[in-house]
Amino acid sequence: MTIADLSKTWVIDNLDNIITSYVRKWLELPISATISSLILNKSRYGINLILPSTKFIECQTVIRNALKSSPNLDIKTLWDETSYGTNLQYDQFQNTKQVLKSIQRDHEERINNTLLSQGLVISSVIKHSCQNLKGLWSSVQQNLPRNIFNFSVKYLNNTLPTRKNLCKWAVSQSSNCSFCLQSETLQHVVSSCKSYLDEGRYTWRHNSVLLFLASTFSSLKQCTVYADLPSFLSPCLITGDSLRPDLLLLIDEKILYILELTLGFETNIQNNSDRKAAKYSSLINDLSLSYSKVVFVNLSMGAIGVMGSSCNSLLSLLPELHFDKKITKRIIMKAMNISIRSSYYIFCRRNKPWTNPELLTI
Repeated sequence: MTIADLSKTWVIDNLDNIITSYVRKWLELPISATISSLILNKSRYGINLILPSTKFIECQTVIRNALKSSPNLDIKTLWDETSYGTNLQYDQFQNTKQVLKSIQRDHEERINNTLLSQGLVISSVIKHSCQNLKGLWSSVQQNLPRNIFNFSVKYLNNTLPTRKNLCKWAVSQSSNCSFCLQSETLQHVVSSCKSYLDEGRYTWRHNSVLLFLASTFSSLKQCTVYADLPSFLSPCLITGDSLRPDLLLLIDEKILYILELTLGFETNIQNNSDRKAAKYSSLINDLSLSYSKVVFVNLSMGAIGVMGSSCNSLLSLLPELHFDKKITKRIIMKAMNISIRSSYYIFCRRNKPWTNPELLTI
């Protein structure tokens, strides 16, 4: 691409189309799915897909910069006399990194401003996710089995075969959930169906993550764990019956950590965090009279393991409990992994009977 006599349009129409057709096949994306989210950097919940057209622009940028910075005055003159037309778009970049950032920024703007349906989930996670944990989520996603990895990609693109999408694609005549007759959107399947809620599907996912956390903290010395799960001491022993947090950690009978876990649709990550903070504010004040220190850990996550900004409190908690950086990273990644896998199972069981499986452990 550095020396060939090609046009950007030819590269887009030919090479880009070949690459994207294979990417769609590998990821099992429908033809209507955008690849804009895939082009985003991993820290923005993409997979850093670089198309031939991007490489073409990078190559042209390198050539133009070589002409501009040449010690030969005739070559510099050549650069100056050709600084018009299509070369203007290459001369605006100082290096290849600027090219990539510019293209990724353009695709993110397209997701936020144009692709209102397909960009719904990824716009929310970019806006509300914990900045310090984005890299960990991408690491978890990259190591998922292929079927679950593809699920996560289509989830972020909102292109999973929900009945709402199937109806839009003219594959199904009805967009309604077979259980509650509401429109079967992605949000409906993974967090909003009242029938699924009553059956305990969402509780199963929530308790799978909670069991892992409670079991992890149970290994700590001088720590008493109270969890809203069978085989654990009930949090009501400390908080009473009016409010029952998911998890309490009592350290040396003096320090109390209150952990509240929420797993919902990505657009509600911040709302769930604010709601739980308001709900437990009075309880925290009351318990502060009995303990030397009371800390509220507001763990608000998306259905596929994206941790909200409030999860910074978890990053503060784990070092205080003497977990080193390596173990802290492992704990967070495993919680994300369980959430993704359990949401995948819930999605696969849509419009099918629920069999009350054992809590998911990995």
